[in-house]
Amino acid sequence: MPIAERDYWNDDRYQPRNKKPPKWSWGAIGLVLIALFASGLPMKLYNELTINHDQKIRSYLQEREQYFSSSDQSFKQLMTKVNEANGDLSSLKMQVNETDIMLKQNYLKLMDLNPPRDFKELHTKTMELYVIKQAAVDYLVSSTKTNTYHHEILSTYIEESNLKLSQLQPLMIDGLQKADLRYEINQDGSLTYWVKDDYAGSLE
Repeated sequence: MPIAERDYWNDDRYQPRNKKPPKWSWGAIGLVLIALFASGLPMKLYNELTINHDQKIRSYLQEREQYFSSSDQSFKQLMTKVNEANGDLSSLKMQVNETDIMLKQNYLKLMDLNPPRDFKELHTKTMELYVIKQAAVDYLVSSTKTNTYHHEILSTYIEESNLKLSQLQPLMIDGLQKADLRYEINQDGSLTYWVKDDYAGSLE
């Protein structure tokens, strides 16, 4: 190799130099952060995430309440008429079958719901309550066909369902507290809750 060429490759002046990334001073970073917070962007993002979170909860609670209330009302009306019938269920066959269909349909709809994390336990207990009510109605369906109704058996189902029902409101309150949603207990025992978009909903 010629001397001139050898000297060229060994001379640091002709070697490629690594470009160092620009250094950010703490002062520059501070100015960027101040400008960012002054723009309100972090708070806007936080509010949007919070509202989205709350709206998902509201959507779930609304759908759950819709299915739960209709089934619960139908079930209570049926139990009232069964008690008034004094063991003769022959005239209640149609209503028993209608309640049976409603419970099964709403049970499937509840199964399709995806409860928010803070309300999973409430959802599980609600499904357990449905299973007990369905067992009671299944017994009535069988009794109307075979004329073998016994009040004591139905009373056992009613007691179990009432016990399970009493566990729902504490779980609802627990879910609202975990989700950091404001709520109040009304004089009639129902709950009123609020979400971040100023929507207010009432729950039994």
